[in-house]
Amino acid sequence: MKYEIFDVSQYQKDQVEPLGTKSKYWCSGPDGHDYLFKSIETYDSNHNLVSRGGEDWAEKIACEIAKFLSIPCADYSLANNGSSRGVITKNFIGKNNAYLVTGNEVLRNYSSFAMQEELAKAERQDILGVYSILRRIIRYKPVGFNSLPGVKTAADFFMGYLMLDSLISNQDRHSENWGLIVTGKKRHLAPTFDHAASLGRNESDAEKERRLLSRDKGQQVATYVLRAKSYFYLRGVRLRTLKAFQFFGVLTPAAALSWLEHLGKLTLEEMQAIINKVPTEVMSDVSKKFALEMLVCNKSNMMALIPFFEESLEPAFRKWQMKNYE
Repeated sequence: MKYEIFDVSQYQKDQVEPLGTKSKYWCSGPDGHDYLFKSIETYDSNHNLVSRGGEDWAEKIACEIAKFLSIPCADYSLANNGSSRGVITKNFIGKNNAYLVTGNEVLRNYSSFAMQEELAKAERQDILGVYSILRRIIRYKPVGFNSLPGVKTAADFFMGYLMLDSLISNQDRHSENWGLIVTGKKRHLAPTFDHAASLGRNESDAEKERRLLSRDKGQQVATYVLRAKSYFYLRGVRLRTLKAFQFFGVLTPAAALSWLEHLGKLTLEEMQAIINKVPTEVMSDVSKKFALEMLVCNKSNMMALIPFFEESLEPAFRKWQMKNYE
């Protein structure tokens, strides 16, 4: 059975969403819930209409993978508003008195002056600064989601977000693509959201085919995925998605191992099932093959880190870590 494509052309359009660069707006569905529609079409700096094909299927696949891995995430569905493809997601904030605060606001208000300077440099969010914010300011896990063995706090759950980023090669975890939800006096980590810049969606089918068939190691998918960049920095150096996952795992090794145990259950068959449910009119066969190969390569790279994280649990290492990072 393929994923349903929801027709939202009759949903009542409420307001334009100010965050981000894509054409998106809030609308009211027939069920009375508020939904955010995100189009794959947007306008460039010269006000020309451009299509970012693949952002819809990348978002949907990332969502389904996150749900399989028990990672709290916004629930995305494929959609069409009559003139454009896209996705819709239900408002995840919940209670009327609750509200979302994005990461850039948190970092601006609570980071040291040096870290604020880094943030001002093209969204340079220091990964140690983010870890500190999660430990000191946010602290609580996402609302409505259960704790897991070794995964209790906001930092532990954020470790899962970075695992997802590395798995799908998500290169868009900037400081407006994570945040906290304030409920009363508590600050909870928000579910993960916005994963459209992943799974090679920006590459042409011809480029994907070339890499899938290439005998040149430097052009193959296994090498391609290692180049994915995160929005996290360490001492002024931008980290690759795998390195961001690895470094944050040093700070939260028990959570890293717990998430990797979940990842181990994501078999090739499960990956194929999730990808193949995308309708062919939305995602081409070569894009499906390429996305699957990316998942296989990234999973292998992360699973290979299990001994490293096990070593990070050793008392001597933890004592050093507490002194230097916590």
